[in-house]
Amino acid sequence: MTEKPAGRAPKKKKIVLSEENLGSVETESTVNQLSEAKKVPLVRNIGEPEKTGGGLRAILWLALSGTVGGLVTWVSWTTLLTSDAIDDSTVANILTTMSVAVLVGMALVIGDALQGSAASKLGQRVGIGIGVALVGGLLIGAVASALYSAGIERIIDDLLDSGLTFADDDFFDEFVRRNHLNRGGAWSLVGLAAGLTVGVASLQPKRILITSGGGLVGGFFGGFFFDFMPGEASAQILGLLITGLAIGASIALTEEAAKTAWIEITHGGMAGKQFILYKRSISLGSSPSADITLIKDTTMPAVAATLERAGTQMMITVVDPQSPIFVNGQEAARVFIKDGDTVSIGKTGIRYRERGKKAVTSGVVR
Repeated sequence: MTEKPAGRAPKKKKIVLSEENLGSVETESTVNQLSEAKKVPLVRNIGEPEKTGGGLRAILWLALSGTVGGLVTWVSWTTLLTSDAIDDSTVANILTTMSVAVLVGMALVIGDALQGSAASKLGQRVGIGIGVALVGGLLIGAVASALYSAGIERIIDDLLDSGLTFADDDFFDEFVRRNHLNRGGAWSLVGLAAGLTVGVASLQPKRILITSGGGLVGGFFGGFFFDFMPGEASAQILGLLITGLAIGASIALTEEAAKTAWIEITHGGMAGKQFILYKRSISLGSSPSADITLIKDTTMPAVAATLERAGTQMMITVVDPQSPIFVNGQEAARVFIKDGDTVSIGKTGIRYRERGKKAVTSGVVR
């Protein structure tokens, strides 16, 4: 027997590939397994569409939700808040303005939760929203009613002082013309109550000022154009639809204008949605307890990662070591991200965005 020389490494076995090997069932199975193991949402087939436009989607969704709220309000006016049911004009004014704040506000709370895929948090948001809407709608509705009534008296006094009388044909036309601003100002407070409801129900303090401002603007436009509708019946239904639409759209547009940092879901079951980052620390995961609940992804852990503001930079950190994240295609445990960076968690693709920062494209990932 010939002994191997001491210290010499054993000869490595050569791998021989043949056409027969490549076509075998075992080889094909192995290749498929390796491919599946390497899959992440941003490693995809050429031509797979990347979904964006979350901002426009949010605007349209809240506008539609507000319109539905306006329709529900009109139904309540024609069935419950009729002149026959309520004799006192002051009480009637308070209830009608309150109904706009409550019903439009709650429609926006529900729409806001659903468009953000926070259906698991819907019950909590509705519970908080109802309380805020009822209290805020009653208090702010009373103030709006008082201001509106005072405005009407002032307009009538001015018209009478100008020499017009109630019997003059021009009296009513002039009253309606002057009342646009008066109604717009009063209804801006109603919109404020609706926007306040949306902000408080979302449990994001920084958002309250934004949604309240949007509601204020939307309420003014709805109230201002209310009396332009011909006929009492059409004025009510069209005016309330426009009011709800204006409040919802104004809240969404105000948020779009004020946002500084957000994420866009580019791939996966929630592709096309966006989430504005209001808090300094945001958790991402499939659990309802996560700040941003990413559903429709069976590979997503309860809490997968956190986004945390560190000075002027944003850092993403893995929470579940068993579920790695990939930033621009590279696995990372904790790393700073910048505008335009792509993040993959489970089967969900995310792009981080910042206002005023120029996105840096790291190349097409295929």
